[in-house]
Amino acid sequence: MFIVTILIIIFIFSFKSLASYIKKIRTGDPNESDITYWMFSYDFKSPNKDWVPENKNFLEKKRARNFLVFILYLNAFGIFLLLNSFTAHLLDIIVNIKKFSYHI
Repeated sequence: MFIVTILIIIFIFSFKSLASYIKKIRTGDPNESDITYWMFSYDFKSPNKDWVPENKNFLEKKRARNFLVFILYLNAFGIFLLLNSFTAHLLDIIVNIKKFSYHI
């Protein structure tokens, strides 16, 4: 349970730092804001109907940002699993306390 607690702290700290880093970096996309930091770049609709190829540098920045957002999602999923594991350990400790065990 101690290891799970340490991992939860590490994952939450890395989630917060990664989210703040994603909020700070800008690729040049006009749809980016502090509110939409968690969205992939292809989640935004283009205002013009015609397809216009984008600059390679711009595409590399978007790809790097999308990778960081993907890591953020994996981190959130890891926090969810660790919290479930922590809850299971805590319930196991509560159930195994002699004071709370009743003979049926």
